[in-house]
Amino acid sequence: MHAPYREGQFFLLPLGKATGQYAVGLIARVPPRGGVLLGYFFGPRRREPPGQEWLNGLRAEGAVLVGRFKDPQLYRGEWRLLSMREPFDRAGWPVPAFHRFDGSATQIPGNDAVQDWRVEYSDSNLITPVTERPATPMDMKLGDDMVYDATLLAEEVGKRVTEMIPTADDTSWR
Repeated sequence: MHAPYREGQFFLLPLGKATGQYAVGLIARVPPRGGVLLGYFFGPRRREPPGQEWLNGLRAEGAVLVGRFKDPQLYRGEWRLLSMREPFDRAGWPVPAFHRFDGSATQIPGNDAVQDWRVEYSDSNLITPVTERPATPMDMKLGDDMVYDATLLAEEVGKRVTEMIPTADDTSWR
């Protein structure tokens, strides 16, 4: 069965069943094998979907989170799909590098033990890294290398949009 969503499509991410509030997500990559997508997530918290003009005004650098996430809720129609970003240009919504702390000390000849890694994925495979190398101090600021399930994604995005705007549907964000 063909996925009901496409790259460049916006959707509403529920920020908890009891809250009735949402963040906006943009699907930036849909690899051929599916299952794990790349999304950009935006605040503020809201109860209603924003208009097309607001959506098309979003930019990658304004995201509160960029991450890999599982797609069952989108696939089953549990998360409301919105319009497409027109036009959608992959170059404006890149697959970023991520930071991974593996908790063990990997020995690399000639180097100290490595526990932190810079991890990069390709546009067509968000499961198997293309590159893994010891992280530099700047790499420690990258987003975490993990695949969010629906609960963790809602918690993390919810926390970030709550810190950014204390009230839902602030009129200055519409």
